[in-house]
Amino acid sequence: MKTILKYYLILLLLAGLFAFAACNKEEQDPFAGKDSYITAFSLQQGEAVFHAAIAGDVITITVPENFSLAQAKAIVKLSENARIYPDPAAVTNWDEERQFAVTAHNGAQTTYKYTVKHSGIAHDGTVLLETQADVDAFGQQGITFIDGNLTIGRTAGTDSITSLAPLAGLKEVVYNLTIQPTFAGKELTGLESLERVGGTFQAGGTTTTTGLKHLEIFTMPALKTVGSFNLQNTVTFIIELPELVDVSKQFRISSPLYKLQVPSLKHAGTLTLTTVSNSGASLANVSLPALETVDDVLSITLFHSVSRIDLTVLKKTGGLTLTTMNLLSFVYAPKLEEITGTVNLLTVPALTEFGLPELKKAGTLYLAGTALNVVEFPKLTEAATIDFRDMPTNVLAGLTALQTAGTITLYNTQYTNKLELPASVQRVTRFAVEHNTNLPPDEIDVKGKNIGILELKRNTIKVGKIVGDEVFNGALVINLSSAPTSPYQGFPAKLEGFRVIDSLYINPAGGDTVMVSGIREVRKGVYLNVTSSGKPYHFGFPDLEEIGGSVHIHCPYMINTTGKVLELEKLRRVGGDFFMNVVTKTVETLRFPELVEVGGNFTLCTSYNSGSNYIGFKTVNVPKLITIGGSLIIRAGNSSTSASTSNKNTGLTNLDGFSSLASVGSIEIKQQSNLVSYEGLKEAFKSLTSPSDWSATGNGYNPTYQDLLDGKWTK
Repeated sequence: MKTILKYYLILLLLAGLFAFAACNKEEQDPFAGKDSYITAFSLQQGEAVFHAAIAGDVITITVPENFSLAQAKAIVKLSENARIYPDPAAVTNWDEERQFAVTAHNGAQTTYKYTVKHSGIAHDGTVLLETQADVDAFGQQGITFIDGNLTIGRTAGTDSITSLAPLAGLKEVVYNLTIQPTFAGKELTGLESLERVGGTFQAGGTTTTTGLKHLEIFTMPALKTVGSFNLQNTVTFIIELPELVDVSKQFRISSPLYKLQVPSLKHAGTLTLTTVSNSGASLANVSLPALETVDDVLSITLFHSVSRIDLTVLKKTGGLTLTTMNLLSFVYAPKLEEITGTVNLLTVPALTEFGLPELKKAGTLYLAGTALNVVEFPKLTEAATIDFRDMPTNVLAGLTALQTAGTITLYNTQYTNKLELPASVQRVTRFAVEHNTNLPPDEIDVKGKNIGILELKRNTIKVGKIVGDEVFNGALVINLSSAPTSPYQGFPAKLEGFRVIDSLYINPAGGDTVMVSGIREVRKGVYLNVTSSGKPYHFGFPDLEEIGGSVHIHCPYMINTTGKVLELEKLRRVGGDFFMNVVTKTVETLRFPELVEVGGNFTLCTSYNSGSNYIGFKTVNVPKLITIGGSLIIRAGNSSTSASTSNKNTGLTNLDGFSSLASVGSIEIKQQSNLVSYEGLKEAFKSLTSPSDWSATGNGYNPTYQDLLDGKWTK
């Protein structure tokens, strides 16, 4: 009995252990019913099986070009106990994109996108199709991808190729695609599938004489990107590139256009639309509605029929050239913010207003036109160059935010009464005002402006008054080099305010008188250079007291207002060199009555050929001159580096005018044929330290260093 009881207890214990193990196994089962994946996907069409690539939630089947998956059967594997909708077995057309939802056992769901990719037939290397037979034969191969160059037609000879229809499957050319000028087709059929050209697409030659001669319609409906696009056509025609988005380098069309459609183009390296003058182009409007950026220049020229240009989303370009268009009356670029190069508007007689409301920075603004009377750049703060020409009004008024500019040039621009820079201007490196046929304003006001160079040219010198600060930290340039000869009186304009300036440059050819009054100090240099004979007859700096740098005066045929005396009445000090050449038979005396010090060399050059006689000034009077930091040089001729051996001065007989000179580095006297007395240099001679510091040659008397030590001052 005990044995039987023990047996039952063992059975009960084993049953409990089995039950516990079964319960524990159920709790540890890894299947939870939460996976909703497609683990494998294939399509079978006849005997061909295509296995899909599954990347994330995208299923991609790749099949050959022009291969149809209609009626294909799907082979799909899912996660355990997952279900899919719609049922792949119910799908009959696998050529179309679609979506599938996979639902896990616990309700979790994943959505997959199914798509088809067609692989092309590639050709490696260059393809040359010189005849229609070549095109037809190549087209039969079904090539969709050329890893090389494609050239269509011969460079010269009889037109042969009329249709590119056999190339309808071509999608990409990795390098260059060239259509030679011998192409004889009227329409560009056959390249409808071409999406990309990696290098240059060249249609026609590169000149007006080598352009396509028959093409009337140019359509490439699938082209999206191209390295460069160059098209040269000689007949009026239509261009349609509806999908073109990017031209990384050059986009150039030279043709008498009738219609241009590039609605998707966003970017180009450069963009040029042009034609030959009087070509018969009838293009009325140019619209580039998607264009945002042009790296270099955007240029539209010679389309005399164009009246409107729309650049509605353009933000940045390297330049904007709109020239030689007789009917252009409206330019719309409301979002253009930066032009790194030049804005060039020339020969646009119908354009009366031009503005870029968002432009903040520009390289060069070069605008010209007798009808262009409104120019507005309300946000422009910085420009390298502003050049306005032949305009009928004060066009600077439209630059209300301008702060800095490299150069501002106003040429032949009409003003009423007063010319002044906008109030916002802080710094202009060079401000040049030049007038030819139009009269200048009555007044030019640069007071309160930081200007590096103020240049007045030609008829501008007729302005009545020029107003500036007492301390003008810039150069004043008076340039009369091409001024009208009659009636003309040089530079009589009144300078108001100017007392101290940085430097003074005068080229007074063509004016009778150059009189610069009011300026007392020139911190750097004074340069007066006359290259033409006869004018000006008179010049003067009646208030000038100090020159911090050098003074260079080269004045053939000039006399001072005091007649035979040429003088700088108040000049006391020259910090650098003093060079003066006066080749005239009229001036007899050079007089600088207040001059005390010359920091560098003091050089006087003069002689004048009167028939066979050479004469020059007779007297040099510098009664207060004490110090010359460099050399005292008196020589004949007009060179700053050497004396003339033939054009000798016959007027100067002594140097008594230098009697106060006590300190000089060296002395050189040459080609003064009647000079016989050096007594005026007695004090100066004491400062010389060696015989090499003294030179006298070609004069009436040429004493040696030892002669002067011995007191032989006169002949």
